[in-house]
Amino acid sequence: MIQLLLLSLVAFLPILGWLYFFRDNLPKHYSYIVLTFMAGMLSVIPIKLYEAYWHTAVWKLEHLNVFKYLAEVAHLQTLPSLLAYILTSVIVMMGMFFFVALLMSVLEIGSGDNTWRVFKRKTVKIFETPWFFVSVAVLCGLLAYALTLSMSEKIWFFVMVGILEEFVKHLVLRFSDEDKIYSVSEAIQFSIIVALGFAFVENILYFSQVIEASLMSGPQLFALIVLRSILSTGAHVSFSAILGYYYGLAKFSNEIWQRQELCRRYNWLQIVHEKVGIRCSTLFHDEKMMEGVILAMGAHAIFNALLEFNLVMVVFPYIFALLLWVVHLLHQKQLHVYFGNFIKNPSATA
Repeated sequence: MIQLLLLSLVAFLPILGWLYFFRDNLPKHYSYIVLTFMAGMLSVIPIKLYEAYWHTAVWKLEHLNVFKYLAEVAHLQTLPSLLAYILTSVIVMMGMFFFVALLMSVLEIGSGDNTWRVFKRKTVKIFETPWFFVSVAVLCGLLAYALTLSMSEKIWFFVMVGILEEFVKHLVLRFSDEDKIYSVSEAIQFSIIVALGFAFVENILYFSQVIEASLMSGPQLFALIVLRSILSTGAHVSFSAILGYYYGLAKFSNEIWQRQELCRRYNWLQIVHEKVGIRCSTLFHDEKMMEGVILAMGAHAIFNALLEFNLVMVVFPYIFALLLWVVHLLHQKQLHVYFGNFIKNPSATA
């Protein structure tokens, strides 16, 4: 117990450093920061469950008779594995969706932050576009299958874990702060808090494993703590902030699209709108969400792959560049424009 408390203290010190670094770009209500940080801590749970049972989830599905039957019809021997990875990915991601929904309902209603009625309304809003989550899951399934053909099991597994971490952190952000975000900047801010909570618990688990295995001496362990606090925590902050930025653009797509300059920059959306009949703001929303997911998940996948290949010297400039981008986004004045939401925003009338 004492060891756990010491590890928690050690892991929390760099979190305080990152909070100080972003101090001018954090939500103004401390209660929101605490609740979102706790939500980020809890988001580790579905990831660790996936890591523990991923073998069973993949290989049992791969041998379902329907896959073999389809392979015989299509005359493709690789089809069972491909379909298995896609179906597994869809099941895992949708399972994580409902797991996070249940987790956040307990946290929010139990803490008094929301009533059941408000949380239910928020859940319905988040699930308005289930095909978005399904399409992301299908893409991840295709990627997982492709990686098995080109990378060792250990490397592609951690690449996929990184992708799922971004998915779960984003879900936690949506369930925790969907009704508290009134600007693109705030979407980035809350994403950073979720990432810090996730990194805090992940670092505790990692440090405890290293200590239990007696892999390092005191000075080596200290160096590891410093290195991981900079790299891993900075990486989680960067990936989540990138997705938070694009989520913010998508969330306020109706308001943002009304700016006249977008009509010239996204004239292809006007063409699709005229041909298909889908609103330009809806197309803009879907484009930004998918763009953010691909960038954040891709950036995390590259980070994990670099670590697995022991290219630490490449990781430093990589994370530094991403952090510079995040700081740049947070200082763009146009991202601080406030919009309406579930409830009237007090800042909008200040």
